[in-house]
Amino acid sequence: DYEIAQAVRRTHLPVVLAANKIDDPRQGDLAAQFYELGLGEALPISAMHGIGIGELLDRILTILPAEADTRAETPASVIEIPTVIVGRPNAGKSSLLNAIAGEQRVIVSDVPGTTRDAVDTSVVTTQGRFRFIDTAGMRKAAKVSGVEYYSYLRSLESLDRAHVAVVVADATVGIGELDITVCAEAARRGCATVVALNKWDLAQPDVNEIIGVLHRKVRQQPSLVPVSAVTGEGLARLLGMVADLEARYTAHIPTAELNRALAAANEMRSPPSKGRRRLKTYFIAQFQTAPPRFAVRVNDRSLVTRDYGFFVENQLRQRLNLPGVPVIIDFREA
Repeated sequence: DYEIAQAVRRTHLPVVLAANKIDDPRQGDLAAQFYELGLGEALPISAMHGIGIGELLDRILTILPAEADTRAETPASVIEIPTVIVGRPNAGKSSLLNAIAGEQRVIVSDVPGTTRDAVDTSVVTTQGRFRFIDTAGMRKAAKVSGVEYYSYLRSLESLDRAHVAVVVADATVGIGELDITVCAEAARRGCATVVALNKWDLAQPDVNEIIGVLHRKVRQQPSLVPVSAVTGEGLARLLGMVADLEARYTAHIPTAELNRALAAANEMRSPPSKGRRRLKTYFIAQFQTAPPRFAVRVNDRSLVTRDYGFFVENQLRQRLNLPGVPVIIDFREA
């Protein structure tokens, strides 16, 4: 411990000292002995029981430097489209990437869960320049353990680095709840999404039925592209869809167009009210791209209901032609 403390001090980096295995909160005074290391106050924690972990994270956050959002770049500065390939294990994600890249760049196996890390692959096609991030298959969190747990976390981090998420589903099994969950997680992390229905050479389920399921269960309403990593069918269309999503994801929509869309939405459905007080929307403007984010000025933010917020989001997505693109709305009092 003394040798490690001495090495850490030489780095001149901020230090957070944690005294682990203090499983009883009443034993917190045991952490005082670590003052001798000269690294400041030791936080008493128990990794096994979760004691003190919140305080540890808070301490880390207080010393972390502020970091700009690297995804909110202007379109001109984005040379390659950051695209993450996600989906359930053995849906054919790596095979799909290999077919796009034209060579085997990631491990391909029939055994579910072969890819355990995120791998970046740069690809230039007639549709554009792409940086594909292949990931391990995403299972339900409750079913993940050991090495797979860390691969699962890396998959989630990969979503944070991407503009567009290609959610790979398996045509031989159709769209399941896990596929819906992956779509929702990609949207929650601010990615534009498109569903690639892989293994189209083996099965051709009813596309319209699957699109109906997606649009009922996924607010972002992603498009569906049938593809085959084996025959190459649908790959050009998929890449074109990714490029189109990137253009919409990074576009700045004119304020006049936004306000016309909001006015039309309010004509279709009146804003909510509480007692004699009704919500009034004065103005909408876009203040961020990648992902697109909008501010709506209102008279009283407390009158905004969850249902009305979803309605405005869906109306803007429909009227501004943003299917598959996150529409983030901040209601602010004027």
